[in-house]
Amino acid sequence: MKASTVFALLGSVVLLWLSTGCSLNSQGFTMNSIQADAPIDGQRQSSSLNQLYSWSEQLYNAANDSNRQQAFLLLQRMESLAADGDIRKMGTQAGWQAFERSIQRAIQAMPQKGTSQVWYTETARLKLASDALLRPAAPLWLQYEGVLKDDTQRIRATWAAQAEGRLKAVQATISVYEEHVDRLEVAALMQRDRTDIDGIKAQLLYLERLVRAADAGEVRQDKVPAALASLESASARLFRGAESEDEAALTDATPPGLSIGEQRRGGSQIAELFIAAFVMAVLGFAGWRKYRNGQTQGTSFSDRFK
Repeated sequence: MKASTVFALLGSVVLLWLSTGCSLNSQGFTMNSIQADAPIDGQRQSSSLNQLYSWSEQLYNAANDSNRQQAFLLLQRMESLAADGDIRKMGTQAGWQAFERSIQRAIQAMPQKGTSQVWYTETARLKLASDALLRPAAPLWLQYEGVLKDDTQRIRATWAAQAEGRLKAVQATISVYEEHVDRLEVAALMQRDRTDIDGIKAQLLYLERLVRAADAGEVRQDKVPAALASLESASARLFRGAESEDEAALTDATPPGLSIGEQRRGGSQIAELFIAAFVMAVLGFAGWRKYRNGQTQGTSFSDRFK
């Protein structure tokens, strides 16, 4: 259904509704009474999210500069702010639990020698998660989709090379893939189900075992490309979220010989008919109210034909 048709029909509905004398203020109903506290809560939440992201960015910079003292102070501030009830209305419970674990791992690793890489990774995870909370519509972690695709291609190319030491080379490229997944995990959990992340991890574990078995001649080597295809599918589900699941469900539900586009056009036609029926019902109601008002106010016989 064209957008112009939808707007025209909906516009007609609104005008007819108003013409019947209906009002949102009837029976004591006011939007102000419902939304009175919303702006205050929204402003407080937005301010907290901006503060959290600012601290996460400073933390990331401190990690790059190996400034442990400043990083430790920022981690404590972020830990305190993350416990606030208003800010936790954003994201998911699993995401916040992972966020807290990252803070704790960074705090525990910081005083120890040789752990710079550990708490540096955690600061990157916290920054991506804070960004996902602040900009949920276009978070930075979604850019890792291209990164993981490149990782998959490197694994595929390394396996196909048939060079000496291929197993170690493939295992190294798989480790890079795992590091990238680990880095985006907390941010993804703020916006996706845990099963999406677990699906990728399960495919990676299967791929690692399969590569070792195939290299040892225990299984056919052509199983590795199939496992990589499954890994790509798991990655697509993570980055596309519910969109890919809905598309798959729609494909499964499409009758034979009917494309998804044709099914959607059929659904649009049904929607047009529904809206048109609703408009006719409102027209009938408006006419009935006008008639009743005329009866109640005692309109004269001659006035009805003016």
